[in-house]
Amino acid sequence: MTLAGDADRSKAIVTLRDATVEGRLTLDEFADRVERAELARTFADLESVTADLPSTGAADLPVKHGAWFSRLQRSGRWELAPASKVLSVCGTIELDLGRATLHGAETVMRVRNVFGTITILVPRGVEVSVDGSDAFGTREIDLPDTGPVGDAPRLRILTSGVGGTLRVKTSGERPGAGE
Repeated sequence: MTLAGDADRSKAIVTLRDATVEGRLTLDEFADRVERAELARTFADLESVTADLPSTGAADLPVKHGAWFSRLQRSGRWELAPASKVLSVCGTIELDLGRATLHGAETVMRVRNVFGTITILVPRGVEVSVDGSDAFGTREIDLPDTGPVGDAPRLRILTSGVGGTLRVKTSGERPGAGE
């Protein structure tokens, strides 16, 4: 039994990051496996984290997600394009990225919200930035204090609109759970 060192754990985490941006792991799988890699004591522990990476086939990725006076909910296993647009006009949108597959080291989500509610549920460890402005809008950004995992996929959310509500929360939380 050979003990693994910090450099070995870091190499495994880079492998997991690369598999995630290639679309082989969901963000939840990435977070789970990074945690297991950080706790690994032996090479066998590290190999078990990276040995069985699933492969996925190519898919047509939806670039636009919208709700006009309606509701859109995405959860479970789905794929998010590297540059996506989200539009809500008096609608409700919930995007759960917990089992979503990303196709790049950085995903940019352009959010336009006109008197709607958009909730984006993000797994622990993903680097998230929110930028932009919303006239008469509300932003509720509630992410854990632990911060992103090193070399984790990045999600950039660029917002615009009038009178809407944007919520960005950890994927274990459902909208309205703490209200």
